[in-house]
Amino acid sequence: MSRIVYRLIKERFLESPLSAEGSRRFGGRWNPAGVGILYTSASPELALLEQLVHLRTLPFEDLPKLVLLTLELPDEPRIIFSSELPVNWRDEADFRDNYQFLANWLSEPDCLAVGVPSAVVAESYNYLLHSRHSSFEQVKILRTSPFPIDPRLWQRS
Repeated sequence: MSRIVYRLIKERFLESPLSAEGSRRFGGRWNPAGVGILYTSASPELALLEQLVHLRTLPFEDLPKLVLLTLELPDEPRIIFSSELPVNWRDEADFRDNYQFLANWLSEPDCLAVGVPSAVVAESYNYLLHSRHSSFEQVKILRTSPFPIDPRLWQRS
């Protein structure tokens, strides 16, 4: 059984849409620098929200051009519920407990994808794909499409 997930990338990265190099270099909520994983979401809407939280300080005219990738995973991800996560998993100041929680998977990925609640909308899921898992090469890009941001999301009073 497969799973469809979504990823928004900046247009300039379209030549390497499944690269985990950015997360390997800089780390993220679920991975320390040095370990490359691909961040994807359960829906295009959640993928947009996940991007917007990182772009909110930019003026609308400076926003990057985004491209939506629709991906098919070769098998179902392992789902982790918020009740299983460290109490401070949403804390923006320190992600060390998240790294420790996923330490085994980060160092020895026993499955391609892990579903974790979104810090933006905890009732929705993001899917972390481990680039070193043997089935990572089986991830299929089903569709690539421009994804303009509606300017109404940026209106200021």
